[in-house]
Amino acid sequence: MSVMSIASSGMRAASLGVQAAASNVARLPVTETTRLGVAQTTAAGGGVTATVVAAPDDANAPIAGLLTAREAALAFAANATVVRRQDEMLGTLLDRWT
Repeated sequence: MSVMSIASSGMRAASLGVQAAASNVARLPVTETTRLGVAQTTAAGGGVTATVVAAPDDANAPIAGLLTAREAALAFAANATVVRRQDEMLGTLLDRWT
């Protein structure tokens, strides 16, 4: 698996994490709702696969939801940096061949 596909799978997983956290924060005032979480597993050849799962109740739900969203946003940014750097390296390599 290439660096780009590994980083893009991380971006997809991080995006799903932000969506789940945002959903949890938005549904805080609603009683009897199931909190959402994201389960990540290592994909064969590199990268991750992510699925939405039911998360246990959390007494610190508002803070935990915001921290989870921030963590996922940072993971997305880190993977986006990898994609950007890989693209720059490929561009530099192609420039040298021309």
